[in-house]
Amino acid sequence: MHDFAGCVAVVTGAGGGAGRALAHACAAEGMRVVVADIDGDAGDAVAAAIREGGGEAIAVQTDVADRASLDSLAERTRAAFGAERSGLVLFQNAGVMRNTPLVEATSEDWEWILGVNLWGVIHSVQAFLPLLREQEGPAQIVLTSSMSGLVGRQNVNGVYTAAKHAVVGYSNVLRHELAAEGIGVSCWCPSRMDTQIRRAVRVRQQRYGGPDDDFAPPRIEAPPPEAFIPRLLQGARENRRFIFTHPDARDVVQEHYDELFADYDAGDRAAQELG
Repeated sequence: MHDFAGCVAVVTGAGGGAGRALAHACAAEGMRVVVADIDGDAGDAVAAAIREGGGEAIAVQTDVADRASLDSLAERTRAAFGAERSGLVLFQNAGVMRNTPLVEATSEDWEWILGVNLWGVIHSVQAFLPLLREQEGPAQIVLTSSMSGLVGRQNVNGVYTAAKHAVVGYSNVLRHELAAEGIGVSCWCPSRMDTQIRRAVRVRQQRYGGPDDDFAPPRIEAPPPEAFIPRLLQGARENRRFIFTHPDARDVVQEHYDELFADYDAGDRAAQELG
């Protein structure tokens, strides 16, 4: 099991919600934190709060849907903390959502949500892989998917679900490819939390339609992300393939796979009947 004390933690989407909670938790564990967020002011505030609490942190305004922005983030990380090679944990956490039915989603909806939720993952790994390979301490990648990345459900944005399914597949293959290099890969599949993901449209990039300042996110009753971050960090330390932090979601996954194997059995029966 890894000891992350003294490592560098790069947290995308760290200006609010689960990313902010994760950045503070990493600092509390003695990690040096790179706070990355598209909202520069929000990222600066999180980094300042960490420093005021005695931790080490820098903030870098980052658009994860833009590969050049991720390359710049990696360069800033190397310049600030890269010389010691004491370990690096990349938490690719940035995400967006828009509550639009799948059949009504526009091309801009698809481009924005896939740009952040899928291409953001790919860009982050590509940009940070050289730094991860240089580490003498722990080297770990934690990619945020969702329970929606395992189970397609009603009342959950379909474009978001498609992106999160892709993250699960990407994470599974990446884990196998990097294992021989000693780089761990974990996929976090959280369920309901009171985060700011539905407010992301307020900082949506111009190329995807620009901010929607009039958008009023729906109110949800869910625990704060701080309730789940300790479980996430424990899963990362243990380099688990999947990190599950919401025990109450287990039944949903069980039901999904029961249906999957029922259909598999039906296929076997059809094969026998049809010869």
